[in-house]
Amino acid sequence: MKGDDDVILVHDIKQGDEQAFNRLFDKYRVPVYSICYRFIRNEADAREITQDVFIKIYRNISKYNERAKFFTWLYRIAVNTCISYKRRQKSHIPYHESIGEQHVDPESLHDKIIARKIIDEALMKLPDRQRTALILRHFEGHTFKEIGEAMGITTGAAKANHYQAILKLRDYLKGLI
Repeated sequence: MKGDDDVILVHDIKQGDEQAFNRLFDKYRVPVYSICYRFIRNEADAREITQDVFIKIYRNISKYNERAKFFTWLYRIAVNTCISYKRRQKSHIPYHESIGEQHVDPESLHDKIIARKIIDEALMKLPDRQRTALILRHFEGHTFKEIGEAMGITTGAAKANHYQAILKLRDYLKGLI
């Protein structure tokens, strides 16, 4: 589906077509989950936040301005929901999935787990805007213009946040990995 199809789906949803919402959900659930997971770094919490995002979309679809790109509106809701969740958390313990390799040298697996933990902790140290810009750019592949739109900032501010995130990550990871 193209961006124009999103406008049609939103129009159908506003008219009460529940199947249109299901199609919209199917189209965006993986990208929204991906954003949430990369932001929160916990699989169960990311699934829950993804559900919250789609509940917010369903409840607020009438507020969507069809002149704007739908994904921009959706990503802004996703990022803001993640930020709100993080603020409510009193402490964060990073979740680490298993690597998924069946025949792995235990020492190598241990090194990968440690490296992943260090990277997760470094990502969580970044300010929300910087982490968001980094995630949207490197993990989701968005342009700086799209990132700016999704975050409600200028393209230049998106570039600056991304650049600062890279500098801070390099500093945090210096000598650790």
